[in-house]
Amino acid sequence: MKQLATLLIVTMAVGLTANAARAASLNKELVDLESHIKWSAVDSEWKNLRPDWVTTTATCDSAACFMAQLLVLEGHVKWKAVDSAWKTRRSGWINDCKGATNRAEAANLLLEFEQNVRWQAVDEAWKAGRDGWIARVKGE
Repeated sequence: MKQLATLLIVTMAVGLTANAARAASLNKELVDLESHIKWSAVDSEWKNLRPDWVTTTATCDSAACFMAQLLVLEGHVKWKAVDSAWKTRRSGWINDCKGATNRAEAANLLLEFEQNVRWQAVDEAWKAGRDGWIARVKGE
């Protein structure tokens, strides 16, 4: 019985570690996206906010924290840096972000935001590495 209990505890710990690792990887992918958005595509406040934003994003341990950080970034991206359709979708997307409770929802909302960021707003390195980033966000 003691061995079974130990096995159960180890299994749960491995599962929690795997979930934490997947969540941390999504944090990394958000920071990665932000690092490729050009300075001309964000408002003037972003330069001062960015260091704390990066630190907080890197240490998020919940979907709520991650979504809050995604919303902060999106809020500082200029309108000219996103597709015109974003104006229509944005309020629903924000509500979806506020209601997201798991990695899958967070990943989908991150992907949706990235898909609406214009090519002119990101650097050439992003364009070259985007397919790999999408695969990582999807957990592939």
